[in-house]
Amino acid sequence: MISTQETRATVRPDFDGPYLEGMAWDLATVSGALSEIATTWRRALPCRPDLPLDLPQRLADMARRLAADIRSLGALGAPGASAAPGTPGEERAPGLAREMSIRMSALSQGADYARAITAGGGAADVGDTPLWELLRPALRRTGRTLTTSLAAGLAPVSA
Repeated sequence: MISTQETRATVRPDFDGPYLEGMAWDLATVSGALSEIATTWRRALPCRPDLPLDLPQRLADMARRLAADIRSLGALGAPGASAAPGTPGEERAPGLAREMSIRMSALSQGADYARAITAGGGAADVGDTPLWELLRPALRRTGRTLTTSLAAGLAPVSA
């Protein structure tokens, strides 16, 4: 049996259709979970005054911006989106894809950092564990899909 998660990770070199929608859906899941984590942290403030209350919301905003940029990249890479090779949209797509890959990595690292604040170490449980469990697979899937699309030639990565 093939799960929907495996289907979303399928490489689509033209970066449109279900492939794009899957990444946008996963980022919406990440953003929603982070918004809920922000609410959980605000409620836990009396017993955990050390929590940086703005961190989960900043990460949620970052996920929303990434989803918007993924849609933009899909529009740039869609067949017929550019009038001719060498148009500004076509030239911008590889740079935008590389930038998104960097931002995706920053989002993932930020989420790991935020999770570490409330995980283990004898700290009081704030009730965010189920939300992190929802967020992590979607974040990993999106990062893996974006990396795979770059490797497949959507936007060649060069230093």
